[in-house]
Amino acid sequence: MASQADRVLGEVRLGRLAEGGVAPAIMAIVHRGAQRRPRLSSGLRAEIELDMGKRYPPVRIVFADDAVLVEDVPGERPDLKISGQLSDLVSLMVMPLVRGLPNPIDRRGRAALGMVALGRVRVEGRLGLLRRFLGVIQV
Repeated sequence: MASQADRVLGEVRLGRLAEGGVAPAIMAIVHRGAQRRPRLSSGLRAEIELDMGKRYPPVRIVFADDAVLVEDVPGERPDLKISGQLSDLVSLMVMPLVRGLPNPIDRRGRAALGMVALGRVRVEGRLGLLRRFLGVIQV
């Protein structure tokens, strides 16, 4: 019998969509992460906003008790907001992690840390939530 921490979220679903939005792609990434890493995703209770500038609408991700909602709208009261160009945010998904943070030994991890240090990627919110979210969306 699976424990509470091992259970997979009931569903990851799409909410409101905007023309040119990337919520369907983000939903696929979140769904894959929730399936592969249920211990990280099942206990999350947070609203996360991904802001990719003017080229794409913001993406709101709400981790609730039994489902995750992903939609092309700004967050209402995000617990975590990650801002940057889409290509930089994708880089965060493919970087190797150590304890939920970019691995400074790997060149991709150093590049991700550099993006934050140079202000190309901005993070507002709790570090622990960021670490957990990056663990879920890691490809």
